[in-house]
Amino acid sequence: MRYQHALLLPALCGVLLPACRKEPANEPPRITITAPAEGASVSVPDTLMVTLQASDDIGLAQLAVSLLDQDQVPVGIAASRAVTGKSASVTLAMPLLSEQLPSGEYTLYATAYDGSLTGNDYQNLHVTAVPLRVRAVFTVAENGGSTGLYKTDSAGITTAVQSWPMDLGGAAVSSAAQLLYVAGGAEGNLQALSPDGMGTDWQLPNQSSLGAPWFTSVDIASDGQLYVGQDNGTLRGFLASNGTGTCTATLPEQFRATSSLVSGGLLICTERHFVTQEQRIGIYFRSTGALQQTQTMDLEPVRVFDRDGEHLLIFGNRNGHGLVQDRSIIGGGGWEPYNWPVPITAVEHVGGDQWLVALANGGLQRFTFNNAGSLGMGTTPVLNTLVLNPVTGLVYGGGNGQVVLIDPATGAVSPAWSVVGEVRKLLPLLNR
Repeated sequence: MRYQHALLLPALCGVLLPACRKEPANEPPRITITAPAEGASVSVPDTLMVTLQASDDIGLAQLAVSLLDQDQVPVGIAASRAVTGKSASVTLAMPLLSEQLPSGEYTLYATAYDGSLTGNDYQNLHVTAVPLRVRAVFTVAENGGSTGLYKTDSAGITTAVQSWPMDLGGAAVSSAAQLLYVAGGAEGNLQALSPDGMGTDWQLPNQSSLGAPWFTSVDIASDGQLYVGQDNGTLRGFLASNGTGTCTATLPEQFRATSSLVSGGLLICTERHFVTQEQRIGIYFRSTGALQQTQTMDLEPVRVFDRDGEHLLIFGNRNGHGLVQDRSIIGGGGWEPYNWPVPITAVEHVGGDQWLVALANGGLQRFTFNNAGSLGMGTTPVLNTLVLNPVTGLVYGGGNGQVVLIDPATGAVSPAWSVVGEVRKLLPLLNR
């Protein structure tokens, strides 16, 4: 009997041991970017050829590569390929065509997938963007209670592309989002328009019920967001691409936003009391819209600029005179570097510490902050708006029925194109 038991034990162990033996755990695939080399450079537009080598213990299913920006957000068009077997070497073609890609450092991100687990590899890459260019300039003009939109293409041909039976509440353009924004005042929605087909990508309704302007300001700020003043006493921030709300600032009672800009973490707004016409600067936290402080103003602002992150340059009018006021963002103290004997109608920053100033008598001045001086540059038609072409360094000026081109270095003025009505906004659309 003992002998039989002794024979049974090895046999039993032979049966049980295979059941007790653990299967090896699945391991993530291994993948390596073999080309391009670390730190390689590529210029847009181009097709980047990326070579990948990968292996896996149970078998590969797919290899892929994408491009990440400095925030590790995918940009451009990813490339992928289904594969089989335990090892593979493939070359994927990844087009880099978007004019929205700025120059800078990017990351190639490669992945290998085996059906359940993923392996990855990274490679640094330098991208050189396509040259900056102006795709078109949009002119917004008011004429007899209607608002017209004109498009001047890169060949200099101007065409009327849209018209609305409304007064103008504001207009802006986002080259990053490739959208144009036009809002009515007392009537007419805020529309985000495609610059090509002029279709509406998204919009905000005009909720005016008393005949007062509902949209009181429309601005694209330096953070790329769209800021919209409304007759309910709010200044609201939106993602320019899709209209998703980001923040809401509530202005003091009976004040309305007339313009806005961003400086660091602050949202700065010019505000006007709709009964007394009192002017103020409102400073809000950009992330939440909470009020940081309010500053009084004794001038009618025409244009406000962020001078250095700590100071504002406010160009405006007081008692029939034009002036520029340098004001601390926090605290509001400052001084007035220059005073013109006639009102200001339009201002634009032309680079460094210089601003081009259009006066109500048709005079054109170049103001330099560092020496608090202003130089006469000649005369123009009376201009309602000035905007810099950042590619050429020239300035477009809009007046009654016409747009002129100004050289801020010499003051030379030449006709650009004609429209119907008073030009209120000139909006250059860049390729990025």
